[in-house]
Amino acid sequence: RAILRASAYGKLRVLVPMVSTREELLAVRRRMLKLTEQLRGEGHMVSDHVPLGAMIEVPAAALALESFIDLVDFLSIGTNDLVQYLLAADRNNEALTDLYTPLHPAVLRLVHSVIRLANKRGKPVAVCGEMAGDPHFAPLLLALGLGEFSLHPATLLELRHAIRQCDLARLHAAGPALLRARDRTAIEAWMREHAPA
Repeated sequence: RAILRASAYGKLRVLVPMVSTREELLAVRRRMLKLTEQLRGEGHMVSDHVPLGAMIEVPAAALALESFIDLVDFLSIGTNDLVQYLLAADRNNEALTDLYTPLHPAVLRLVHSVIRLANKRGKPVAVCGEMAGDPHFAPLLLALGLGEFSLHPATLLELRHAIRQCDLARLHAAGPALLRARDRTAIEAWMREHAPA
């Protein structure tokens, strides 16, 4: 109710975390419509369109995205949880530090598949989490087709500098080689080769 009431006073979006099924987004859509009707019935103004997005941080959501992408206006890939759940490696367990890494071929291929489908369907997609705010990952994410980063303001200048050093055409051309990498060592070698000057 508070978000919908605030929508009358400025642009805002609703991002639903931990999505895994179409049914969850349908339930959110129904709830938003019902609350909008209630609020307007009480005399409150509500925006005619409040964009609804899904956080892709559960592997099931990434794999089933085709089944519910029509219900959302935008997407955000939550890399911290996605890596943890995809690799079955608790990021808070120091004994699993070597297993918890975004530099796993499965992680890159899954992130790429989400970005590719979002771009194909004309849905804005961002990456958030530690990966988005780390300038060392900028060339990798750009090569996967990412066009929007969501990060803490403290890392913005450093990331912007890294992005400006990148040759986007070269990174897009090198994307297929990145996706063919068979292990972390090969991905790290790719990153060294394409690190900003």
